[in-house]
Amino acid sequence: MPLTYTTGDPLQTTLQTLAIGHNAKGRTETNPLDMRLQAEYPAAFAGYSRLCRQGRIQPGGLWSWSESLPRLLFLTVRESSVGATRLRYVEAALMTITREYYYYDLQSIALAPLTGKEDWPSMRPVVDYCLSACPLEIVVYEPE
Repeated sequence: MPLTYTTGDPLQTTLQTLAIGHNAKGRTETNPLDMRLQAEYPAAFAGYSRLCRQGRIQPGGLWSWSESLPRLLFLTVRESSVGATRLRYVEAALMTITREYYYYDLQSIALAPLTGKEDWPSMRPVVDYCLSACPLEIVVYEPE
């Protein structure tokens, strides 16, 4: 299924899962989307942070919270909350989605922006490459 690129508010998605980029330390991030998500889904962020502190979340990995609509899929794309998004971690997380979507019971995904506007030109080819073989409906939100 082809990828669809769009802009706008990822929280308005009607797709089953909202995939967001986060850090491996489980620390609070201060971008507007994360602040809204943390206010709306505090239990998801608490669970993710707990697993990070236990060392069970590694960069490049995924963690799913299925107790909400849309479901949240945490992509661990940064080592810390002040660190940069790393292409190798994005690639690892997206390839896991493509290979193991059935394990996470994914049916459709809205991918929130994983990086800022300045880094998006180098990130988009990675997103295209990694998700092009995935049979799911995927909407990628580009940074504004």
